[in-house]
Amino acid sequence: MQHDRQPLLADLIARVAKADRRAFDELYETTSARLNALCLSILKDRREAEETLEQAYIGIWNDAGRYRESGLSPMAWLVTQARDRAVDRLRGLPGPVPAGAGHKRGGGGLDLVRIAYLEGLDYSLLGQRLGISADEARHALHEGLERLAGHAADEGVSFATAEQALALREGEPQDQAQLADWKERLAGFAGDLTPVMAPARARQRIRESLGHGVAPLSVDPLERRSWWRGPWGVVAILLVAALAWYFWMGQG
Repeated sequence: MQHDRQPLLADLIARVAKADRRAFDELYETTSARLNALCLSILKDRREAEETLEQAYIGIWNDAGRYRESGLSPMAWLVTQARDRAVDRLRGLPGPVPAGAGHKRGGGGLDLVRIAYLEGLDYSLLGQRLGISADEARHALHEGLERLAGHAADEGVSFATAEQALALREGEPQDQAQLADWKERLAGFAGDLTPVMAPARARQRIRESLGHGVAPLSVDPLERRSWWRGPWGVVAILLVAALAWYFWMGQG
């Protein structure tokens, strides 16, 4: 995570909550490559990732007013918005999940947590990836979660809450603050990915879905334009040209 950008992102999200389209435009430009990389890491398919990214930003536009309730930093909230949708989409796809690349085999429990987060795999698929049983994968992942918790593990690690943050367990969390803490820690793994720019068509479809298709996101349709840029400006230019031609012919 780039902590120096957090105040900027917090301000942009606050402005998006007020339906500020310029702020939404800047938020997309600043963060879409990072979120697109995460969608690709989970879905392994550019078209699937692109459509998920679109839904993530539509959700960000609609849910920005609830950002402060999440207890997350700005980037962690954005990453969570994208990951939740990507994991839901992954688990709705038919067939086996393709093997990922770029992760170390046998890298320890913490590496297994990283794989689970960045690829959205459940215990069964994690076990298949490493050639171990689902129970062994669960045990290894719990060890990694203890390492990720750091000094907080001395106070006791809630594996159930951590599994909810990883979308490995359903149900209402007993401690929302603890869930937010896990999401914050886990979202840091998104920073391991190389940002990937999304195609321009994704941005255009977001505009159209939000009713922003008439004008670019950076243009407020309620903003008053200079008179000379509208139809009256065209009339004035034509009138001046006609008068100039009339006087020129008269002098001739």
